[in-house]
Order: sequence, then C-alpha cells, then structure tokens
Amino acid sequence: MKKILIVEDDLKIATALGIRLTAAGYDVLRAPDGYRGLQLALREHPDLIVMDIWMPVGIGFSVAQRLKRLSKTRIPVIFITASKLKGLRETVARLGAVAFFEKPYDSKELLATIARELGTEPPLTGSSNRGNEVLGSFQAEAAELANL
Repeated sequence: MKKILIVEDDLKIATALGIRLTAAGYDVLRAPDGYRGLQLALREHPDLIVMDIWMPVGIGFSVAQRLKRLSKTRIPVIFITASKLKGLRETVARLGAVAFFEKPYDSKELLATIARELGTEPPLTGSSNRGNEVLGSFQAEAAELANL
C-alpha cells in the first residue's frame, strides 16, 4: 500500500483529505506543521507528500528544501495553499514539486494527480464504504491533534 504524508495545519482540511486518501486505498500519515512533517517524512519515508505552503513551525518551501537535502530518496511533493501571492507556481516549479493546487481545490483532480504520480489506479467516483469506515478513526485522531 502506498504511503502518503499530509502536512497541513488546518485540521478540517487534513482530516477531509485523509479520509479521501484512505478511502482511495492509501496509507495516510499526518503532521500539523512543517517541523513534524519533516521529522515524519525522514522517519517513515512516504511515497508522496501533500503539503500546505504557509504553516506554523516550518514553511512548506523550506521543508521541501530540507527534505531534498536530507532524504536518501526523492519524495514527490504536491503543494496546496490558500494564498494568492504571485510567483508561487514558479517557486513550486523551481523546488521540483510535481503539482500545485490552490484551495479550495478539486479533490477529484488532486486524487487523479496523486494516482498518476504514484502509478496507482485512480479512485472510483461516488461514495465509498471504506471512507465511512475510517471516518471514526480520523475523528478520534483529529481530536487528539487538536490537543497538541
């Protein structure tokens, strides 16, 4: 099973994305900030990272740069952001990210991009019982993260 790390400080976005990715058959790790995201990436070696750009304790760009220097293997990164600052796409491209999505993003498009990058089958559209199965565990994890 492919492993995806979500590095996102917005708990609602991280939870929703985690549910979608788990329902699509991926193993999901989550970190609420850049520092913990870098630690988790180096320890767990995910197959792909979906990362916010503007977060407390580590801007996504600096995390990606450090990861490039410290990791023994290349880990593809997809950046997501609510920022509308000019030049973000260019910066993301210079860092070698595989994709860039502005919030709110099209979740089907994001899932298709992830599947393409990982060489997996795109998830089926429509509702998923697997998503419902993991909702409870993500809600418990979200409550735990909120207390950090």
